[in-house]
Amino acid sequence: MSGADEAIHPDMAAVRARIDALDAALVDALAERQRCIEAAADIKGRIGWPARIPPRVDEVLARVAARANEKDLDPDLARSLWTAIIEWSIAYEERLMKDSSDRKGDPA
Repeated sequence: MSGADEAIHPDMAAVRARIDALDAALVDALAERQRCIEAAADIKGRIGWPARIPPRVDEVLARVAARANEKDLDPDLARSLWTAIIEWSIAYEERLMKDSSDRKGDPA
């Protein structure tokens, strides 16, 4: 099917427009989540907590799986996506905390 054929089908155009809007909203939400991770890294660094707190990871994954069930989203998909998000977030927190610690040790 050519691009021209796809462009003239109004039902598909409408679905794609909704998907594009949802993708934009997901990016916005993930950007906001990243800001929260940055704040968490700052707080954890100041109070001496590690980036990875296993009970919190378990709590988030359980909450996401429950929400996925409520919304008729495959909980395995939700758990897989959030596992990737959480692992990235922990690694990002660790980098931020290390960078902050390194700056404190620099005699600038």
